[in-house]
Amino acid sequence: MRRSASYLALGLLAVSACRERKAPRNDAPAKELESAGDVALVGNDEPVRIVYPAAPGSFVELSEELAPSVVHLRSTHKVSGGPGELVPSAGDSYALGTAFVLDREGHLVTNEHIIATAPELRVVLADGSELTARVVGRDSKLDLALLKIDAPVAMLKPVRLGESGALKVGEWVLALGNPQGTEVTASAGIISSLGASERDNIAGTRTNYQSFLQTDATINVGNSGGPLIDTSGAVIGICSAIESSGDKVNLVVPIDRAKQIFPMLKKDGRVTRAWLGVFVHPVTAELAKERGLEQASGALVSEVVPSSPAAKAGVKAGDVIIEFDGKKVDHRNLPWLASTSGLGRKIPVLVWRAGQARELMLVGEKMPE
Repeated sequence: MRRSASYLALGLLAVSACRERKAPRNDAPAKELESAGDVALVGNDEPVRIVYPAAPGSFVELSEELAPSVVHLRSTHKVSGGPGELVPSAGDSYALGTAFVLDREGHLVTNEHIIATAPELRVVLADGSELTARVVGRDSKLDLALLKIDAPVAMLKPVRLGESGALKVGEWVLALGNPQGTEVTASAGIISSLGASERDNIAGTRTNYQSFLQTDATINVGNSGGPLIDTSGAVIGICSAIESSGDKVNLVVPIDRAKQIFPMLKKDGRVTRAWLGVFVHPVTAELAKERGLEQASGALVSEVVPSSPAAKAGVKAGDVIIEFDGKKVDHRNLPWLASTSGLGRKIPVLVWRAGQARELMLVGEKMPE
């Protein structure tokens, strides 16, 4: 009787402190609580055990490990778009934001929008050393810039790049920044979305790529350009901006996409993209049933741009694009896959039309300016 009362008390406490949740029936004898993270609820007069994953005890070690890789950017002249508009850095320079060390050659990664109008860039390393940086390449569509400094290898601690494609909603992440060149700041949170919505707007430029990460880890002023890391210490994104139409949303460039364009920025200083030439929408369950699709997947074509690669390949409004270049697609990843598919290549495009799949051949063309 006492044991049942104890479980009941714990159950009521869990419901009031957290949220009401119906527990599945459990015919097996109730087990003792095994950790402080276990919560007992009562369902059908029988206690059951639900274990919630515990939050990390501390981010101290991760912050200390990555701090030497996170650097501060400043300008000798006041520019728009950085925290220098609010608080000048030490001396006669102005704060722009954050960057991080990519490799031992001295390449740094940051946001394009925070260095776009700076006439001269200065980098403050972890030991306080200040060096001049030059722009190697920039890509406004993905809001990325690649910088280069001439520094001894011993002064550079490159980050370890992870894989954003393996992320799941709810994973713990840490956003790091160096807004003033005096210390590395951190904010913790979780991945709140893997594919940003159509309202995405990075630094005033609509990207059309719609798969930026979202996190509730705050990107404070001056932390733009800093790394977003997972609990293993790997960089899985580049903090970009706060999109504040309505609720504040912290937007992060997925590292998988950044890794695709780093070689282009190193080699050519810019990204040459291909294009498809269609406007697409999500495939709903209702639409899938109506069209005879087995599942709600793919990208529904609502409009085809005349004389575009898609038009030349025979793609029509109303088609559902199922695969592009052998890869499964939806309305979010299709624009990105098309943009990085290469020029002059013959690319198979699988569409669903009139109740059957058809393969079309598309030739990659350069995206119009």
